[in-house]
Amino acid sequence: MPDGEWLDASPGVRREEPLARHSQFGVGGPAQWFITTRDAAALGTLLRRCHDTGIPVTMLGAGSNTLISDAGIRGLVVRHDVRTLRIVDDHSVDLGGGAMMPRVALDCAVRGIAGLEFGIGVPGTCGASVYGNAGAFGTEMADVLIECTTLTPEGEPLTLQVADCGFGYRDSRFKHDLRDHVVVTARLRVHPDAPADVRARTDAIQAERKASQPYGIRSLGSVFKNPPGDRAGRLVEAAGLKGHRVGGAQISPKHANFIVNVDHATAADVLALVEFAHDAVRSVSGVDLEREIILLGTMPGAADA
Repeated sequence: MPDGEWLDASPGVRREEPLARHSQFGVGGPAQWFITTRDAAALGTLLRRCHDTGIPVTMLGAGSNTLISDAGIRGLVVRHDVRTLRIVDDHSVDLGGGAMMPRVALDCAVRGIAGLEFGIGVPGTCGASVYGNAGAFGTEMADVLIECTTLTPEGEPLTLQVADCGFGYRDSRFKHDLRDHVVVTARLRVHPDAPADVRARTDAIQAERKASQPYGIRSLGSVFKNPPGDRAGRLVEAAGLKGHRVGGAQISPKHANFIVNVDHATAADVLALVEFAHDAVRSVSGVDLEREIILLGTMPGAADA
C-alpha cells in the first residue's frame, strides 16, 4: 500500500484524533494517525513499518510537560500505555513505560518499597521521565535508574545502563542522538522500608507540592529549567509577571514557573506567553532561560531554545 494506507487498515489506528484529549493541559490539534499500544512487540513491528515507509512517529506520554501544536502532529502519534510494576527483588523494580510516576510512588509505599517517593511530584509516565530525566524535590530519574530497555526506530530492543543514557539536568541522550528511541521498560533502584514511613514521605512531598505549586488546574509543569544558582520561578516573578495572561493562558499567581490554562488556552497563547516571559527575564536579569516544556508539532515562530 502506498504512503500511509496501511495505517488506515491497521487495527486500533484512528485518523484525526484530537490530541487535546491526551494532554493534561487540554491543548492540541489532531494527530494524522493515533494509536494506543499495550505490547512492546507490537509496538516494535509498528515502528519498523513506519521506518520502512517513511512515516514519522511521535511518542506521547501523559502530556504533562508537553505543548502540542494547535495544528496537530503529522504522521503517527503513539501512546504506549503499559503501566506494569514488577518487583524484581528487595533492591529493584521494573516499570512499564506508561506507568504513571505518582501511582508508582503510592503503590510502592503500600508495599514498603522506598526510593521512589519523589515520583508523587512527577505527573508523567516512566518512559517520559527517563527521556527528560524528570525529578522533584531533590531526586531525579538518573539517581534511581539502573537500566532501561528501548526500541530503536527499526523496532529492535536495546538495553541501556544508566551510564549510557547521558543524563544531565532535565536532559538525556533521548533528547539528542537517541531521540527516535522509545523507552518501553525501566529498572529502578529501591530499598525496603516500613510502609507507614514511605507513605509519610510521599504525603510530605505531596503536601509541599500542593502548597507551592498550582494544583487542581490544568498546567504545563515547570516551563523553564532552573539556571545555575537560581530558580526560574524567582526570575519570572522578579520580572513582575505573576498572573500575566495571554489569551486563555496565564503565568500562575501561585508559582511563576508554571503556566495554567484558565480559559480555553491555545498553544499559540502559551508560546506567546513563554516567549514574553523569556524576553522579560533576559531584559530584567540578564538570564537566558531555557525551556523545560517539550514542543510537539509545528509551532510557527517558536525559538529553538
